[in-house]
Amino acid sequence: MRLTRREFARLAAATGIGVFGLRAATRPLRKYADPLPLLPVAVPEKSTYPDSDYYEITMRQAPWRFHRDLNTTAAWGYWASHPSDPGRPMGLGYLGPILVTHRDRPVIVRYRNHLPTTHLLRRSIDVTLWRNLPGVPPDPPGGRPMDLPRDVNVWNVVHLHGGWNPPQSDGNPDAWFTPHGLHGSLYGTLSGAAPNEAIYAYGNRQRATMLWYHDHAMDLTRLNNYLGLSGVYLIRDPAEDALRLPRGRFEVPLIIQDRTFNADGSLFYPTKGISAYHPIWVPEFFGDTPVVNGKAYPFLAVEPRRYRLRVLNGSNSRFYRFWFSDGRVRLPFWLIGISGGLRAYPLRSTTILLAPSERADVIVDFGGLPRGASVTLMNDAVVPYPGGGGGPAIPEIMRFQVTEPLSGRDDTTPPHALVLPPFESLHPTPGIPSRERVLTETTDPHDNPVHMKINGWYFFEPVDDFIKAGSTEIWEYVNTTGDAHPMHVHLVQFQIHNRQKFRAGDYAKDYERWVAAGRTAGGKPQLSRYLVGPPVPPEPYEQGWRDSFIAYPEMVNRIIATFTPAPPVPNISGTDTKYPADYIHHCHILEHEDNDMMRPWQLVRVPVPLE
Repeated sequence: MRLTRREFARLAAATGIGVFGLRAATRPLRKYADPLPLLPVAVPEKSTYPDSDYYEITMRQAPWRFHRDLNTTAAWGYWASHPSDPGRPMGLGYLGPILVTHRDRPVIVRYRNHLPTTHLLRRSIDVTLWRNLPGVPPDPPGGRPMDLPRDVNVWNVVHLHGGWNPPQSDGNPDAWFTPHGLHGSLYGTLSGAAPNEAIYAYGNRQRATMLWYHDHAMDLTRLNNYLGLSGVYLIRDPAEDALRLPRGRFEVPLIIQDRTFNADGSLFYPTKGISAYHPIWVPEFFGDTPVVNGKAYPFLAVEPRRYRLRVLNGSNSRFYRFWFSDGRVRLPFWLIGISGGLRAYPLRSTTILLAPSERADVIVDFGGLPRGASVTLMNDAVVPYPGGGGGPAIPEIMRFQVTEPLSGRDDTTPPHALVLPPFESLHPTPGIPSRERVLTETTDPHDNPVHMKINGWYFFEPVDDFIKAGSTEIWEYVNTTGDAHPMHVHLVQFQIHNRQKFRAGDYAKDYERWVAAGRTAGGKPQLSRYLVGPPVPPEPYEQGWRDSFIAYPEMVNRIIATFTPAPPVPNISGTDTKYPADYIHHCHILEHEDNDMMRPWQLVRVPVPLE
């Protein structure tokens, strides 16, 4: 029997088998049995490049144990060389070390690919997704081959998510490089890299914030990140330093993911899809177990004082709506920053919604709790978001146990008294360019998803967006699908302008008819004719600078951004922006990104008229 996507979602909700791919189920695990791993901080070398911090980071397969009730298994991670002790690389085996820098202090990273040449999730690779990658010929007449090559190459590239960087250091998905030294069409590096390496320069000319670095390889992003290729990147600045925020062991980065485990403790990812067109790819993946910094259901012993939690949603597809419970009530917290840095003011809240790739900078005060008290980080977001009905719920994430004695007076600034540094708000001016990004989903005859697209184009089709360097534009993400899509734009930080309802069904039919007819001049449906009601501003917790945002279904979701080219790193050649400069924007549901809700755009010196 063939199940449609909707029938499968209903079955998944009723049986707990998961969504979009028959799957294993993790056996019951003891909660809060393992301590939270604290991500190590990499140590830079300071003499190789002038006035810069230099790191050598190697991608490597290593053993990792996700829970004491699970066997040790193979995982992927980033390892940083220690400049004074080369024999003691810094890493856990899963994820990567934290890179810490200061505003305007350049960081140079040599990324080295020492992964195996056969993918750890080889059976989950769907060769029907890609074109022109190692060992894969162009599409033959009648479609792409459905058999899996016996020896699948591994290809990788690292993207600093939220970084203001030139294209050669951006980590474009076509800039991949393999352990064997094969390169993608947009591969770039500073001089001196071996064939299995790429050297990137980050200028860090941006506000204090938590960025993250992760794998961005063409058509393998979902699998490479699932295996562990993610890490935290912190930028400090004097304005943040003056605030007296919790630091040291009282500032805790949390990479929160969902995973499913086989009986032997290894990571499970589906090997069967729901459409004959893509026999292995699944439209989303929702694990049944929370993993924080590489451990399932961990605990953190804390003192009765204020903590700064730097939270990253590192999941492939799952949205989280977090809240803290002391077993009786919801514990309030203060949101002081989002993905692009500190907010305009501290926001007292009891919940925060985070889509994949989004970050939250929160202050939680355990000071009023008795010794021995426990606070559980909870989640009540449905999957898929916002419709629900398609995957296992994960209501409990981790626990904070107030068991440590107070080590000294808490002299951090009370969050309600914080005066956060001001920043410029972007407002549209008369004549500001506006671009529509229409999010669509194509299906097979059984109503199963086949492709996710932007403006009806595949990723590999020619660039059709040329943006003048230094210009400010409004981008309208017109979501005709039933899913919320976390949209990420490379190069820039932006602000949410507003959202507005529209007649999505009518517009989608007319838009698809126009695309099928060859995009005739003058025949494109006018979005303004489908709008319903007035625009609404972003939610208070969304306000501020950011690098991704939620494009809600049946909404026109508008952002405003200034496309300023990244300045070169002083005294280091090869770090300037060359035009046209290639960048991308995409959905950060990784299964969507890999198929094909991702489009290139180019930064240019000479403006190109909009259609």
